[in-house]
Amino acid sequence: HKCDRQVNNRKVNVLVGGELKNEKWMNVEVGDIVKLESNHFVTADLLLLSSSEPLNLVYVETAELDGETNLKVKQALTVTGEMGDNIGTLSSFRGEVRCEPPNNRLDKFKGTLTMNGQNYGLDNDKVLLRGCTLRNTEWCFGLVLFGGPDTKLMQNSGK
Repeated sequence: HKCDRQVNNRKVNVLVGGELKNEKWMNVEVGDIVKLESNHFVTADLLLLSSSEPLNLVYVETAELDGETNLKVKQALTVTGEMGDNIGTLSSFRGEVRCEPPNNRLDKFKGTLTMNGQNYGLDNDKVLLRGCTLRNTEWCFGLVLFGGPDTKLMQNSGK
């Protein structure tokens, strides 16, 4: 219970009404856009939207998920990456994600982002999983796909 409370009370920046607000993890919901900064834990399972790095790359450490300490590279779609860190553009982001239901497969993700009538395929390389740590990347923005018990991390934990 102590660990749960500690994790649920961690803070993250959430885009609300055109500005970033510091919120507790437990208040983050599916559809929220969150800003992560270097060395921060990933709050929920996120669709990577944009990053500070060229080509919208981010580097994550997955040690909490799979025990591996080497960094993994993830990359946002070019179409969302163009938003950068422009709060106005991110606030007006409109899209629909259709994806698989919550499951415990850490290495697989299938989905589609529909934006402006165009469909874009989503795979594991576009998703940041809860429990990862952002490394060597100043900031990134992500759209919450799954939170709480629906995250792949929680789907993998025992009863």
